Amino acid sequence: MSVVRLCLAAVVLAVVFALLASVAPAATPGGAAYAPAGGSNGGSGYGLSPGSIDLRPIAASLKVAPHRLRVGHLPRVSFRIRQKGVRAVDVRLRVYRAASRSRSRRLTTNVHVGEVRIGHEIALRWPRRTKLRPGRYVVSLHATDPTGRTLARTDRWPGQTVVTVLPKRRPKRTTAPAPAPEPTPAPVTPITAGAFPVQGAFTFGGDDARFGAGRRGHTHEGQDIAAAQGTPVVAPTAGTVTFVDFQKHGAGYYVVMRSVDGRDFFLCHFQKGTIVVAPGQLVAAGQQLGAVGRTGDASGPHLHFEIWEGPWRQGGHPVDPLAQLQAWAGGA
Repeated sequence: MSVVRLCLAAVVLAVVFALLASVAPAATPGGAAYAPAGGSNGGSGYGLSPGSIDLRPIAASLKVAPHRLRVGHLPRVSFRIRQKGVRAVDVRLRVYRAASRSRSRRLTTNVHVGEVRIGHEIALRWPRRTKLRPGRYVVSLHATDPTGRTLARTDRWPGQTVVTVLPKRRPKRTTAPAPAPEPTPAPVTPITAGAFPVQGAFTFGGDDARFGAGRRGHTHEGQDIAAAQGTPVVAPTAGTVTFVDFQKHGAGYYVVMRSVDGRDFFLCHFQKGTIVVAPGQLVAAGQQLGAVGRTGDASGPHLHFEIWEGPWRQGGHPVDPLAQLQAWAGGA
């Protein structure tokens, strides 16, 4: 009897252990229990049992390039879905703003690709006007088969990847070249009617006699008119004599007059003792002032003639008198 009781006890214990095993969750080789499959948004969590993966779509490939790009560009995306016993699945590609400490993951773009055949490589076409602002994004593939089973995600087939969108490059600051200074126009002498100041045979000489020619320590500010000593020198226009003076090492005997047109005329190297006007005297056009000489710093008899816009040596400036002299010579 004792043997029979022992056998019955062993049978009872075997049945109890069998019942306990039937209600306990299946364990992984490492001792962790699998979580039940779930989710209806086209994807599920990790840790699925091998049997459930075989019955659900998986992302056999998901290619996204480049993973770093600038604002204004979108990555190239292609994928391939695999599932046993199914010919096609409905696919969406969703782009989430990556979660941060201050913000949770947020959906920014949802592209409905539509029905996709199992095993075919598909290249995504982004909808027009799709834009991604600077930041990190999760590009996530979602699929649902005809029975409602959603994309399985595992370490081997996650079906998602991260893309970083960088701000636009700032254009390099280039210092604009300083505008070239506008060329100073050559002084222009207004042409007025009048008398040529040298009343006799004359020449304008060579380049050395011109306005702007180089001189020792300065530039020539007038036009030299070569003529025989003693040739009469007259006032070109009506005006008022303002200066009569002598400069031993420069102008020699000279006369300055203010023309009725507002300009000042400077005439110098007069022959000694020939000046017949005085400061403050009114003169008419063609009225004699003196005679051609070679006093002061002069290499030969000639009249040095200057035209000043504004007061002579008192804020005015000299201008090239040649055009005016030629006009007076032509009208003589």
